[in-house]
Amino acid sequence: MRSILIDTGVVVGLLNSRDRYHAQSERFFAELRGPDRLATTWPVVTECTFALARNRNALFDWLLAGAVEVVDFGLDDVETMRRWMDGYRDREVDFADASLVWLAARRDTDLIATTDFNDFEAYRLLNRRPFRNLIAR
Repeated sequence: MRSILIDTGVVVGLLNSRDRYHAQSERFFAELRGPDRLATTWPVVTECTFALARNRNALFDWLLAGAVEVVDFGLDDVETMRRWMDGYRDREVDFADASLVWLAARRDTDLIATTDFNDFEAYRLLNRRPFRNLIAR
């Protein structure tokens, strides 16, 4: 079973038919294998809610249907995220991205579905491995 992290852009692309990544997002979700486990974090959900403001009920329906596991973290985990973010002073790293790096370490996965190509090509996991993005440019 693969554990795949889900970032904001893929969710927005799936739920917004006018999004420029709609086709790629639909294709990604359609091609998932049965045992694949999808996971994300609350900061990503927050970004999705903002980006899908006019269609946030579709997001809520999608989440409530169990399409993806939303993983909680504690304040102790924020220190890990902050230390990782401090290593990228040359770029603006948002908290949602840092939470996905934290989750990657927790789930021991390097698989991600994101449209944030430039950042996730540059980011390294806590063990310095690169991410493997399952969304084609």
